[in-house]
Amino acid sequence: MHSGIPDLPARLDAAAPNTAHTSGAPLRALKRASQLASIGLLMMVASCASETLFQSSFNASPVGAPPPQAQATGTISVGGAPGSVTIVGPVPGTTENWVQVQRSSEQAPISEMRCDFSASRGDGTYSLLCSLFIPSGSGLATVEFTTSPFGSPQSAGFLHLDFLQDNTVRLDDDAGEVFGTFPRDQFFALAVTLEVGASSAVAHISLFGTGASGSKDHDVTPLSLAHQVGAVKFWMGFPWTGSFDVTDIHVSYKAP
Repeated sequence: MHSGIPDLPARLDAAAPNTAHTSGAPLRALKRASQLASIGLLMMVASCASETLFQSSFNASPVGAPPPQAQATGTISVGGAPGSVTIVGPVPGTTENWVQVQRSSEQAPISEMRCDFSASRGDGTYSLLCSLFIPSGSGLATVEFTTSPFGSPQSAGFLHLDFLQDNTVRLDDDAGEVFGTFPRDQFFALAVTLEVGASSAVAHISLFGTGASGSKDHDVTPLSLAHQVGAVKFWMGFPWTGSFDVTDIHVSYKAP
């Protein structure tokens, strides 16, 4: 059953203030305030009657440092060349710190930040919300669900979203599973509801915010890995170079 969270952006847009008679800087400020409020409301809805498994906390960390391992809920681990995953200041239109994932050359190792959940819950509904910022000219940014690290030093990815250079999103490297559009040089939001059951797993994915749109339902395979979901990873790999930023990462769980 669909959780309904990815449908909220349409209702939020319908309820947004009428800006038809506003222009210039006031209009941009109003749009940014409306979008930030929408993201906050989505996070509140996602956590209602559910358990928070991961919640990011970057504002107390110094710019230039790696994100701390201990987060508000859950933990973070990073990989890549030294300094490839660091705290940065606000992107345009925001006031909070972000994490930047950067890969400076094709020879550099994969740059990644893995957000490990506070617990392994098995089947149920997982809701991911996060804000992304991808600058012009940057290579592919990837958001990937992975298996639980509990009881094993290794994890395996089973659902990943590539934010492509043509500003669309591809699922699991499948050219037939491409949807939506997202802006460059402007933050936007990603919502993924992953429903894992005994016989199937389905992801409901939405992009929203100014310049971002699109929704997609996607059957998740292999099911054996979806049963073990326990982390979300943000990364950039071969042959791509550039950077992207992420913040407001929130993952909640609701039992079947």
